[in-house]
Formats: sequence, structure tokens, C-alpha cells
Amino acid sequence: MSLSGGPVVVVGAGQAGSLLAIYLARQGHEVTMYESRPDLRRHDIDAGRSINLALATRGIVPLIDVGVIEHVDAITIPMRGRMVHVPDDPTPDLQPYGTQAHEVIHSVSRTDLNAILLDAAEATGTVTIEFDAQVESVDLDASMLRFVGGRAEPFGVVFGADGAGSRVRKAIAAKGAGTFKTEWLDHSYKELTLPPAADGTHRIDPNALHIWPRGQFMLIALANPEGDFTITLFAPTETFDQLATPEKVDAFFADELADFAAHVPDLADQFFENPTGPLGTLRATGWSFEDKAVIVGDAAHAIVPFHGQGMNAAMESARSLHAHMVANPDDLAAAFGAYETQRKPDADAIADMALQNYIEMRSGVIDPDYLAKRELALALEQRHPDHISPRYNMVMFSTMPYSEAMSRAAIQGEIISSAIADSTVDVDALVAELPALPALDALADPNALTNTPFPAGT
Repeated sequence: MSLSGGPVVVVGAGQAGSLLAIYLARQGHEVTMYESRPDLRRHDIDAGRSINLALATRGIVPLIDVGVIEHVDAITIPMRGRMVHVPDDPTPDLQPYGTQAHEVIHSVSRTDLNAILLDAAEATGTVTIEFDAQVESVDLDASMLRFVGGRAEPFGVVFGADGAGSRVRKAIAAKGAGTFKTEWLDHSYKELTLPPAADGTHRIDPNALHIWPRGQFMLIALANPEGDFTITLFAPTETFDQLATPEKVDAFFADELADFAAHVPDLADQFFENPTGPLGTLRATGWSFEDKAVIVGDAAHAIVPFHGQGMNAAMESARSLHAHMVANPDDLAAAFGAYETQRKPDADAIADMALQNYIEMRSGVIDPDYLAKRELALALEQRHPDHISPRYNMVMFSTMPYSEAMSRAAIQGEIISSAIADSTVDVDALVAELPALPALDALADPNALTNTPFPAGT
């Protein structure tokens, strides 16, 4: 693969940008990566805004690609299901994600994972990272990056991994080559911390994603290796607006989330120290301009975090972009176009499914109809493993295109709904007629992380 005409530049050193830089370096390119923030390996830059990541198959595959999976393994905690905390019930209910040992997701710190990828990028010997380098604008006619402070640097090809506010995407749109729109949710989020117990252990089961569903809002908890949990409250923005004093915060948690609040004596202090973050879905068309610029990750398809797929989707897109460049080594414009053609339908699909999953998480997980359908779906999966899989599992534990997972899930949902409504329906016969499920990606080893399997019966 040949990239000519000037420096190869990646704007943004998050997961997608760092991964893409490694892919490019392994193809023999010298890469300069510009990051607007300080080096997160030396500065705490994510306090209050991290939202722990849920690493799943789509993210594991590229980490295997670039040889960092063993390092990532050391910082993840496996979660085998949702631990649902309902009001006035001291015993939370575990809803396993699947019926197979490898069907778990992995809690991982955004900062720690990013640090591993930054180290790996530098270890290639051909990736240079410049921090505190904030791109102000991208001049596609002059092939020049202009930075805050007046500095300018040339590029031959610029890869925009610079997030939902991407300057590279804005430059592409300004040339008439693309459009973008952010659909803001009328809900926001606030990050909190559940501290370790006095002996340093986790206060609640670390091997589950904890959810406190409350209809219009929810609290989730993901474990960290140090014994604490990263907690995120998702609620209508107006709810946050109403929680304007420590007394109102304490009363809210005492009324709605008392079992959680009992473990966090500084809850009100945390609430006001940490920012309230917005939630939105970014949909873009025209992900590239000629052979000069292309966007990846949140710059192309930022989504809400309710399916745990934002980072996984971003890294899968970086892998897809790299694959198309390898397949079209002499025509970057064609490679960029093929990449968008492949990934755009999937980006839209996971954006829609993430929004749907918010409703499921905050209310569906305790709805009797939902639970009945879920139980039947898991039973059918055991009887027909080659023909049916719950939507969540197709999204989280396979590399099936998101758009295909959504389409298959809709058909499966119709079959399951008809069987619930009419006991005479031969549901097994209908499932057997479904097309066979595709195999996992060849690199999607379900045991890639050594902490994946659980003993039988857990």
C-alpha cells in the first residue's frame, strides 16, 4: 500500500486513532498523530467523563490484530450478565448475557486501554505523537492543518479520528462532500464512584453489569480492578436541573436508590464535583474527500452508550478502513468510498439499537413481557444454535454486520412475539427455517481474553 504526496497524519489519539496509527505503521508508513489533550498517561484528563467501556468481540478482534490483547487482558474485569437491582428487593437478579461460557463482556477503563494503544503505537518506531496540539481547521485545498496558536503543518493524507466535534469532518462538509447532524437526547449523564469496602474488595459482585432500572432513568455500575466501581446515572436532563442542592441530591438517592447511596457517604460532593454530560447521536454522510481525508470512529458515527458499542464500533471501523486500503493500494479514493459503503449502514444500525437499548435497560429488564420473550429466545438459541441468537448476543459476541444483526433480530422478534401470543404456533419450525447464522470472524477467538470463561453453573 502506497501513501504518497506528503505526511501521513492522524488527528485524534483516542482508541480509534491510536489503533489506526498502528495499522498504518505496520504497513510501513511513518505516521504523525496529533492529540489536542495532554498525554493521558501522565495527566488525569478524563475525571468525571470516562464512562467505563464494555469491551466485546468487535473490539477484541482488532486488539488481537495489533498484538496488544495480553496487555488488555490484565486490566479487564469480565461481566457475565446484568445484575438488576429493583426497589425494595435486597437480592438483585442476575440475567446472564447468554448460555455459552464465552458470552461475557469486559469492563475496562477508557484511560488504561487508551494508554496501552498509545504505547503500542510508539513501540512501532514509526508513529510520532504530539500532545497539546489542537487542530483549529483543516485546509483541504492546501493540504494543511492549522493549529490553535497559529502553527501550520502539511499533510498528504489526513485521517480524522478527532471525535464527535471533528475538524476533519467539518472540512469535508465545507467542500460539499459530506453532511452531518447531531440528534441530541433529552437525557444526560453524571459519573460517580462507588468506593471499595474497608478491606479493599468490591462491595458488590464485580463480575456483572449492575443496573438500577427506574423507568425514566437508571444507574449502572462497572467494576474496576482497584475494588471501586465507576457509576453512571442516566436521567432526563430536567431531572439533573432539579437536583440543584445537596439536600435534593441526598433526598433523590434516598428515595430512588437507597441501597446504592448507603455505600457512598460523599455522594452529594461527587455529584457537584463531576460534570453533567450530554448524550447525542451523530449521523454523517460523505466520510471522505478525494484521496486526501477520511474520518473514522466518533467523527463518523458517534452514538449513545447504551449498547456498550461506541468504542467497539470505532475500532471495528478503523479495522475496516485499513482493510479497504489494503484491498485498494493504488486508489485511496476508492478505498475510502468502499469503506463508507460498507460501514455506513452498520453505523446507522448500531445508533438505532443503542437508543432502543436505553429503553430496555431502564425499564424493559423488569418488564414481565420482556422477560418472557428473553427466556424463550435463550431456550430457542439452545435448541437451534445455528439459526437463532438474541440481538444483544449478535451485537456483542459476534462480528456479524450490525445491520444484519438488526434485521435478523426483527424477524426473530416477530416469531417470538407470535409464539408468546399463540401457544399453538410451531416456533421451532419457524426458527429452523431461518437462514443459518454466519460464523464468527476467524480472529474472534472467544477465549482471547483468559478471564473470559466461567465455571459451569455460574
